Amino acid sequence: MLSRVPLFFRADCYSACPVRWQRVPGARNLITYIIWLALLPACEKELVVSRRGFQRLRVLLCAGAVLAGGGAPTLAQAADWTLQSTAQRVLQVAPERAAAEAEVKARQGRLGQAGAWPNPTIALGASNAMGKDDGQGGTALNLLSITQPLPLSGRLDLQRQQAGASLRQAEANVSQQRLLLEYEAARIFHSLQFSRARLQLARQRLESADEFQHIGQRREAAGDLSRLARLRLDLVRESAKQEIATAEGRVGEALSDFRTLLNMEEAAPAVASLDHFPPLPPLDEMLTRLEAHPALVAARQGVEAARQGVAVARADRFADPEVWLAQERDVLGDRRQTATAFGVTLTVPLWNRGKGNIDAARANRQKAQFEVDALLRRLGNRLGLNHRHLSHLIEQGHDFRTHVLVPAEEIFRLSRKGFVAGQVDILNLVDAVESYFNARGRYLELLQAAWMEAAALRRTAGLSLLNEQGTAQ
Repeated sequence: MLSRVPLFFRADCYSACPVRWQRVPGARNLITYIIWLALLPACEKELVVSRRGFQRLRVLLCAGAVLAGGGAPTLAQAADWTLQSTAQRVLQVAPERAAAEAEVKARQGRLGQAGAWPNPTIALGASNAMGKDDGQGGTALNLLSITQPLPLSGRLDLQRQQAGASLRQAEANVSQQRLLLEYEAARIFHSLQFSRARLQLARQRLESADEFQHIGQRREAAGDLSRLARLRLDLVRESAKQEIATAEGRVGEALSDFRTLLNMEEAAPAVASLDHFPPLPPLDEMLTRLEAHPALVAARQGVEAARQGVAVARADRFADPEVWLAQERDVLGDRRQTATAFGVTLTVPLWNRGKGNIDAARANRQKAQFEVDALLRRLGNRLGLNHRHLSHLIEQGHDFRTHVLVPAEEIFRLSRKGFVAGQVDILNLVDAVESYFNARGRYLELLQAAWMEAAALRRTAGLSLLNEQGTAQ
């Protein structure tokens, strides 16, 4: 039976979709409108469709609405993870960064405490001496004294300077921790990139092996290929399947590390493809900026804190003098009276002059300076090595692509064409296949090694992917 259906369906007709135009928001409006435009040439007057045709139309419109309703969020979530976004996420969720920032807050508290004066002490005393003297008996409060230490040696100011250097050291350690976390983010990101690229290569290798196996079966059936040669193609295919199994295992490991470090539940996060080499920054510029490396800054602030520690140890040789004020009640002139006294208490440095503490502080200062010298030497040497290695990898990769990968691809293409035409024997085909896919695998290894060397170069040079706000710069 036929039904006349207007271009815009009414509620009493076969409903094309459970939602109407007026109720469709945003992207759903757009897709629904596109579907109507596609149907417009056939609907200039009125559509005349059968029930079966109308049901097909209904399925089409419902699918469009579902895609419109769910497609926009999916597209928003499907953005590939990049190196910068991965590092940004790692810095947001890493407990190591939170621990470093908590240490900064702890040292801020020590800085505030370093300049505080010592508290005074109050002494109260009671006895029955007055009761015995005047015959009244009993026990009464007869002593009140207040003692205040005076930090006149300048120790408080020295302690503030030492705490300030220690605080700046902790702040530099936060930046150093960021560099370490960025390197770890780069490691797991490039590992996931590489493992997925190898899996994709293994699947392409299996597709190629399937194609050659089917061609071999047809040629064997036609009497154009020996059974031995066809079995050799079967072996090539099985080897390709083993490559996929190995690649899938490595992808699973890399994916587990990626999700763990980023603290995420996404089943299969999409990452940018591994298809080009990183840029090579100029060495002179990085050497110039090496002095601002967070690790060097932290080490030098450690030297400053140790230097102030020597001054604090010297100031601690003598205890602070104490002034005291006391009131005492006693029986004087046959009656109870209050007497006032005051004085100063000094410690005589006869046996302990704090020499051991001063020697220890000096040794700590020398140790901190030696650590700075060693770190500067290590960073300078490592920076040159990283830069040289990265330059070599980039150059090697370009040469490999030009002189190995492109010729191997050409040989593979010609061998495939010749095998289909029966002009290439099985040994030459297998050799061409192995050479081509091994070359692609080696090229991926060079890409990953170059990106990891670039990450190590940034870490050695003290260069961050992100600014202080944690966004890409």
